Amino acid sequence: MLVAVLVTVLGVAVPGLFHLLGLGAVFLPMYLPLAVGAFILSRRNALMAGAFTPLISALITGMPPWYPPIAFIMSVQLGFLCLYISFVTHSRWNRDRHLSSAGILAILVPGLLLERMMLVLLYSAVLPLFGIQAALFSAYDIIRGLPGILLLCAVVPFAVPRCIAILSRYSLRLYEDKEIKGHEIGNP
Repeated sequence: MLVAVLVTVLGVAVPGLFHLLGLGAVFLPMYLPLAVGAFILSRRNALMAGAFTPLISALITGMPPWYPPIAFIMSVQLGFLCLYISFVTHSRWNRDRHLSSAGILAILVPGLLLERMMLVLLYSAVLPLFGIQAALFSAYDIIRGLPGILLLCAVVPFAVPRCIAILSRYSLRLYEDKEIKGHEIGNP
Protein backbone atom coordinates (compact mmCIF):
# COMPACT_ATOMS: atom_id res chain seq x y z
CA MET A 1 0.00 0.00 0.00
CA LEU A 2 2.96 2.31 0.65
CA VAL A 3 3.99 2.20 -3.02
CA ALA A 4 0.39 2.93 -4.10
CA VAL A 5 0.31 5.99 -1.85
CA LEU A 6 3.68 7.16 -3.22
CA VAL A 7 2.44 6.70 -6.80
CA THR A 8 -0.69 8.71 -5.98
CA VAL A 9 1.33 11.50 -4.36
CA LEU A 10 3.60 11.65 -7.41
CA GLY A 11 0.49 11.62 -9.62
CA VAL A 12 -0.58 14.85 -7.92
CA ALA A 13 2.89 16.46 -7.62
CA VAL A 14 4.32 15.77 -11.10
CA PRO A 15 1.50 17.57 -12.99
CA GLY A 16 1.94 20.53 -10.65
CA LEU A 17 5.62 20.65 -11.57
CA PHE A 18 4.83 20.41 -15.29
CA HIS A 19 2.31 23.25 -15.02
CA LEU A 20 4.79 25.31 -13.00
CA LEU A 21 7.31 24.90 -15.83
CA GLY A 22 4.66 25.91 -18.39
CA LEU A 23 4.47 22.44 -19.94
CA GLY A 24 0.83 21.91 -18.99
CA ALA A 25 -1.18 18.83 -19.82
CA VAL A 26 0.40 18.26 -23.25
CA PHE A 27 2.85 15.75 -21.80
CA LEU A 28 0.21 13.83 -19.78
CA PRO A 29 2.19 14.32 -16.57
CA MET A 30 -0.29 12.50 -14.33
CA TYR A 31 0.10 9.41 -16.49
CA LEU A 32 3.86 9.12 -15.87
CA PRO A 33 3.93 7.97 -12.22
CA LEU A 34 0.68 6.04 -12.61
CA ALA A 35 1.89 4.07 -15.63
CA VAL A 36 5.19 3.22 -13.91
CA GLY A 37 3.36 2.30 -10.71
CA ALA A 38 0.88 0.09 -12.55
CA PHE A 39 3.72 -2.23 -13.59
CA ILE A 40 4.64 -2.65 -9.92
CA LEU A 41 1.34 -2.50 -8.05
CA SER A 42 -1.22 -5.24 -7.60
CA ARG A 43 -4.33 -4.99 -9.74
CA ARG A 44 -6.39 -3.61 -6.87
CA ASN A 45 -3.83 -1.00 -5.85
CA ALA A 46 -3.17 0.01 -9.47
CA LEU A 47 -6.90 0.50 -10.04
CA MET A 48 -7.27 2.54 -6.86
CA ALA A 49 -4.22 4.72 -7.63
CA GLY A 50 -5.39 5.33 -11.19
CA ALA A 51 -8.99 6.09 -10.22
CA PHE A 52 -8.36 8.25 -7.16
CA THR A 53 -5.34 10.30 -8.28
CA PRO A 54 -7.27 12.60 -10.67
CA LEU A 55 -9.96 13.15 -8.04
CA ILE A 56 -7.45 13.91 -5.28
CA SER A 57 -5.52 16.20 -7.63
CA ALA A 58 -8.73 18.02 -8.57
CA LEU A 59 -9.53 18.54 -4.88
CA ILE A 60 -6.05 19.80 -4.01
CA THR A 61 -5.00 21.71 -7.13
CA GLY A 62 -8.13 22.20 -9.22
CA MET A 63 -6.52 20.16 -12.01
CA PRO A 64 -8.06 18.33 -13.80
CA PRO A 65 -11.18 20.48 -13.76
CA TRP A 66 -14.48 19.37 -12.26
CA TYR A 67 -16.40 21.18 -15.01
CA PRO A 68 -16.55 19.99 -17.65
CA PRO A 69 -16.20 16.75 -15.69
CA ILE A 70 -12.66 15.98 -16.85
CA ALA A 71 -11.62 14.83 -13.36
CA PHE A 72 -14.26 12.11 -13.40
CA ILE A 73 -13.47 11.11 -16.98
CA MET A 74 -9.75 10.91 -16.18
CA SER A 75 -10.57 8.86 -13.11
CA VAL A 76 -12.21 6.23 -15.32
CA GLN A 77 -9.48 6.46 -17.97
CA LEU A 78 -6.54 6.19 -15.59
CA GLY A 79 -8.23 3.55 -13.46
CA PHE A 80 -8.72 1.47 -16.61
CA LEU A 81 -5.17 2.07 -17.89
CA CYS A 82 -3.57 1.15 -14.57
CA LEU A 83 -5.75 -1.93 -14.16
CA TYR A 84 -4.95 -3.05 -17.71
CA ILE A 85 -1.19 -2.63 -17.24
CA SER A 86 -1.20 -4.40 -13.87
CA PHE A 87 -3.46 -7.19 -15.11
CA VAL A 88 -1.31 -7.94 -18.17
CA THR A 89 1.95 -7.56 -16.23
CA HIS A 90 0.86 -9.91 -13.46
CA SER A 91 -1.19 -12.37 -15.50
CA ARG A 92 -0.34 -16.02 -15.03
CA TRP A 93 1.41 -16.36 -18.43
CA ASN A 94 3.51 -13.23 -17.90
CA ARG A 95 4.23 -13.58 -14.17
CA ASP A 96 7.63 -15.27 -14.40
CA ARG A 97 8.99 -13.22 -17.29
CA HIS A 98 11.55 -10.48 -16.79
CA LEU A 99 10.17 -7.20 -18.09
CA SER A 100 12.47 -5.91 -20.80
CA SER A 101 12.00 -2.49 -22.36
CA ALA A 102 10.33 -4.13 -25.34
CA GLY A 103 8.07 -6.12 -23.02
CA ILE A 104 7.09 -2.98 -21.14
CA LEU A 105 6.28 -1.22 -24.42
CA ALA A 106 4.32 -4.29 -25.59
CA ILE A 107 2.07 -3.81 -22.55
CA LEU A 108 2.06 0.01 -22.43
CA VAL A 109 1.25 0.83 -26.07
CA PRO A 110 -1.92 -1.31 -26.36
CA GLY A 111 -3.00 0.03 -22.97
CA LEU A 112 -2.59 3.61 -24.19
CA LEU A 113 -4.48 2.85 -27.40
CA LEU A 114 -7.35 1.31 -25.44
CA GLU A 115 -7.29 4.25 -23.03
CA ARG A 116 -7.51 6.72 -25.95
CA MET A 117 -10.48 4.77 -27.34
CA MET A 118 -12.08 4.92 -23.91
CA LEU A 119 -11.49 8.69 -23.89
CA VAL A 120 -13.49 9.07 -27.11
CA LEU A 121 -16.31 6.88 -25.78
CA LEU A 122 -16.47 8.74 -22.47
CA TYR A 123 -16.40 12.13 -24.18
CA SER A 124 -19.15 10.97 -26.57
CA ALA A 125 -21.33 9.87 -23.66
CA VAL A 126 -20.69 12.69 -21.17
CA LEU A 127 -19.75 15.93 -22.92
CA PRO A 128 -22.97 16.39 -24.95
CA LEU A 129 -24.80 16.48 -21.61
CA PHE A 130 -22.89 19.71 -20.94
CA GLY A 131 -23.44 21.18 -24.40
CA ILE A 132 -19.89 20.41 -25.53
CA GLN A 133 -19.24 18.95 -28.97
CA ALA A 134 -17.64 15.59 -28.17
CA ALA A 135 -16.06 14.92 -31.59
CA LEU A 136 -14.13 18.18 -31.63
CA PHE A 137 -13.07 17.87 -28.00
CA SER A 138 -11.97 14.23 -28.56
CA ALA A 139 -9.92 15.07 -31.64
CA TYR A 140 -8.29 17.99 -29.84
CA ASP A 141 -7.43 15.90 -26.76
CA ILE A 142 -6.03 13.01 -28.80
CA ILE A 143 -3.80 15.28 -30.87
CA ARG A 144 -2.77 17.33 -27.83
CA GLY A 145 -1.80 14.13 -25.97
CA LEU A 146 0.56 12.76 -28.65
CA PRO A 147 3.70 14.33 -27.10
CA GLY A 148 2.69 12.81 -23.77
CA ILE A 149 2.28 9.37 -25.30
CA LEU A 150 5.73 9.67 -26.84
CA LEU A 151 7.12 10.76 -23.47
CA LEU A 152 5.46 7.78 -21.77
CA CYS A 153 6.95 5.41 -24.34
CA ALA A 154 10.40 6.90 -23.71
CA VAL A 155 10.29 7.16 -19.90
CA VAL A 156 8.25 4.20 -18.64
CA PRO A 157 10.49 1.41 -20.08
CA PHE A 158 13.47 3.18 -18.52
CA ALA A 159 11.81 3.87 -15.15
CA VAL A 160 10.08 0.56 -14.36
CA PRO A 161 13.26 -1.57 -14.00
CA ARG A 162 14.88 1.16 -11.92
CA CYS A 163 11.88 1.37 -9.60
CA ILE A 164 11.89 -2.41 -9.22
CA ALA A 165 15.61 -2.25 -8.37
CA ILE A 166 14.96 0.43 -5.73
CA LEU A 167 12.16 -1.62 -4.21
CA SER A 168 14.45 -4.66 -4.18
CA ARG A 169 17.28 -2.74 -2.56
CA TYR A 170 15.06 -1.64 0.30
CA SER A 171 13.25 -4.99 0.59
CA LEU A 172 9.85 -3.51 -0.14
CA ARG A 173 7.19 -5.88 -1.39
CA LEU A 174 7.10 -5.61 -5.15
CA TYR A 175 3.51 -6.39 -6.01
CA GLU A 176 1.91 -5.55 -2.66
CA ASP A 177 -0.68 -8.30 -3.01
CA LYS A 178 -1.01 -11.18 -0.57
CA GLU A 179 -2.93 -13.16 -3.20
CA ILE A 180 0.10 -13.33 -5.52
CA LYS A 181 2.58 -15.86 -4.17
CA GLY A 182 6.28 -15.72 -4.95
CA HIS A 183 6.28 -12.10 -6.03
CA GLU A 184 7.93 -10.52 -3.08
CA ILE A 185 11.42 -9.21 -3.40
CA GLY A 186 13.79 -11.63 -1.76
CA ASN A 187 11.13 -14.39 -1.82
CA PRO A 188 11.38 -16.20 -5.16
